[in-house]
Amino acid sequence: MPYIKTIRIYYEIHGPDEAPPLVLIEGIWQDSWMWFRQIPDFSKKYRCIVFDNRGIGRTSKPDSPYSIKMMVDDILALLNELNVPKAHILGVSFGGFIAQQFAISYPEKTISLIIATSHFGGKNYIQMEKKDLALMVASQTETISKEQALEMRLSVGHSEEFLKSNRKLINQTLIWREQHQAPDYSRLHQFRAALDVDLENDLHKITSQTLIIQGTKDKLVPPENAKLLNQKISNSEIFYIEGGPHWISIENFEEFNQAILEFLNKQ
Repeated sequence: MPYIKTIRIYYEIHGPDEAPPLVLIEGIWQDSWMWFRQIPDFSKKYRCIVFDNRGIGRTSKPDSPYSIKMMVDDILALLNELNVPKAHILGVSFGGFIAQQFAISYPEKTISLIIATSHFGGKNYIQMEKKDLALMVASQTETISKEQALEMRLSVGHSEEFLKSNRKLINQTLIWREQHQAPDYSRLHQFRAALDVDLENDLHKITSQTLIIQGTKDKLVPPENAKLLNQKISNSEIFYIEGGPHWISIENFEEFNQAILEFLNKQ
């Protein structure tokens, strides 16, 4: 693991050394397990660089404020450590904020940009409904068990049908989540970094070809946000996954992977 000042970053590399590099940036409170349905497909033609963001997984968890720019510079330091001059950048959800900021700050290091189930923050993005926000942050109380709170959180990111018919898979992902559980303070630092995101006025600085991929049934990031991103980012295109929830990378992975690979293969 490389050290960036006081930060130790956990990372993995999958795919041929000579292949074009692809950086995969996961969502809030998630670590590198999240790409289990992408790596088998993407690593056939791309050098996949997956890692745990600051505050999560096996990466350092400093108890001080985090920011999206800070996380972008963590990625830059990682790429420098790996002698990667530029890469394709893919971010999902919270990772989409980081991906956008990377392309804004370092256009010369961004071969192409993929933003999945994300938005640009600030005052003008379309927010989730309050009832879904309450479900997303559900936690154990005197009247809500740990298991009930977990089901509430899962219901926002996945379709009801998927949760009912894929319990074995869901249980496996829960095991992965628990393996490297982050402390409350670092989860809070990530959450506050997400609340501070406001990228709208800088999106014109993105010069790379950009794919915006979005599920039409996303409760966490309403699908209208994809169109707002498309209007602000030149050379961008939208791919909608019909009926897809927030975690399309897991639930609709075949369509998700195919759309991304087709986009990457054109670059």
